[in-house]
Amino acid sequence: MKNRKKKHKVWLTTYCASGKTSICQRFAKETFDKSYHQTLGLDFFSRRVILPGEVQVLVQVWDIGGQSIAGEMIDKYLMGAHIIFLVYDVTNSKSFENAADWMNVIRKNLKDEENPPRIILLGNKTDLEERRTVPVDTHRNFATSNGMVPTYISAKTGDTVYMTFRQAVADVLSIPLSKAETESDIDIVQGTVIETAKHESSSRTRSDQGRSSSSVCSIS
Repeated sequence: MKNRKKKHKVWLTTYCASGKTSICQRFAKETFDKSYHQTLGLDFFSRRVILPGEVQVLVQVWDIGGQSIAGEMIDKYLMGAHIIFLVYDVTNSKSFENAADWMNVIRKNLKDEENPPRIILLGNKTDLEERRTVPVDTHRNFATSNGMVPTYISAKTGDTVYMTFRQAVADVLSIPLSKAETESDIDIVQGTVIETAKHESSSRTRSDQGRSSSSVCSIS
């Protein structure tokens, strides 16, 4: 069977500092830059994805700066998009509220589209779960009530980034992915188990009874 080649436009945007550019870099280059660089206007990334049936898809990712929400070019940016990722930071409630503003802009500009893009609500920075401010139920309810697919990723660790992009493209093309194919996209994040030093009681007569230990999984 001959390879079938396709091209898809993916659009990412929302609040500044939500990590969307890091997501783009992780998907396209498999890298992560710890320093923050605000996207001014528009940036581009791309990567070829292989789907079942030898279907090759060139995924073109448009990284839209958060300040573009009031820009005159927003309708041009949206034109021809097959997939839209609304990205927010799970540790930043304001970024989640901003996603609702972007949803209104998208609806306004795509109300006459015959084939509207697939929209995915992407909660980023799941590696900071202990600092989460946006509840899981809030994320899911907002997504489902607005016809979006609720998803989580971590640009820092790479957790489910490639899988999320590949699944979205496959869904748009109506190409089913088997469980084995989906699991093969999951990155194994390695961590180090660090055993903390044992704390001794100030009283030697009680040290043997009061001694304890714990383990922490550190991922970096």
